[in-house]
Amino acid sequence: MALLLPDTLPTLQTATGRFVLAPFTPLDVEPLARLLARDEIWSQGFSDSEARPAGEAELSAFVDRRFAGLQVFSVYQKLPLGQSRFVGTTGITEHDEWTERVKIGRTVLDPDLWGAKVNHEVKITLLDWLFSCGAGRIECDVDSRNQRSLASLARFGFTAEGTRRRSSRNVDGVWRDFVILSLLTEEWPELRPRALASLSGQTPAGLLAV
Repeated sequence: MALLLPDTLPTLQTATGRFVLAPFTPLDVEPLARLLARDEIWSQGFSDSEARPAGEAELSAFVDRRFAGLQVFSVYQKLPLGQSRFVGTTGITEHDEWTERVKIGRTVLDPDLWGAKVNHEVKITLLDWLFSCGAGRIECDVDSRNQRSLASLARFGFTAEGTRRRSSRNVDGVWRDFVILSLLTEEWPELRPRALASLSGQTPAGLLAV
């Protein structure tokens, strides 16, 4: 199946119905900037070697620069009475139709929801959609300091293929290493039931808990 991504992203609902993924719009710049003002986001090596923006104007400019032209989803938490609130982003940073390769990234989630399996649930939805579009290989590069993301991807079944050492340099001159991880379309049918089961704490027979 050839990779065929639409020009306009769809709106997707996660498995439990707790969250919705919708195309990122200019209206999401301000709430994303507020999230990026949180110290916790930057403690994991976020930003690809750029200096941390200071103040509302710099944060908004950072979002405009780093998200422009990319296919990114906004993540909304569904609330009572039909309301919702912005809780982060995730999306596509690169893709190649010939090799059926998709690189995912730009994942930023509200630190108040860390540990609540939000990233896990959102990623299942993103992977389902990408594989349905014909992705054969989904990959991501993760700063070697970001142990939270590395552990999460390992639980999903992503394979760490190696470390790209001295990959980019921080503004203070320190070089950064990135771990390269991938998941193949042939692997997802076996891994998906385990990923779904972990959302409810139930494990199908013969599968290990994530």
